[in-house]
Amino acid sequence: MKPTAEHYVAMLRQIRSLVEVQHAVTMRNWQDSRLQPGAGKLLALLSATGETRVSDLADQRFVDASVVSRQAAQLEKLGLIERRRAPEDGRVALLRVTPEGERVLEEWRQTQVDLLAKALHGWDADKLTAATTFLAEINEDFRTSLFD
Repeated sequence: MKPTAEHYVAMLRQIRSLVEVQHAVTMRNWQDSRLQPGAGKLLALLSATGETRVSDLADQRFVDASVVSRQAAQLEKLGLIERRRAPEDGRVALLRVTPEGERVLEEWRQTQVDLLAKALHGWDADKLTAATTFLAEINEDFRTSLFD
């Protein structure tokens, strides 16, 4: 059966709801932190990608490079990331997470894991893996469709 508009609307409602919950969780977890949520998300992305250019981080987050630069400045001031010039082009800054940044991020991740484990305590590993797979497919398809 081909999906109808109602199928897509139902999915959009669930995606919006998930985004709202994620935002609430992020605000709660970073409330006691020295970081604003956007900077925390940048720290997590930078940890996952490794040393990266500001422009590449902006592209991955679908924001302007100036947004990433402001957030990076906050993270750098706190000693959570460091910046260096790219050897192949001194005009380009490369960012990477410091050991202190990894420590702060690990505390945040553990809080997230604990919250998710509590919320999904009745789920087995197979159900969690299936949900993760579906969400990854949705994210990939959305990202791909943005550049068609």
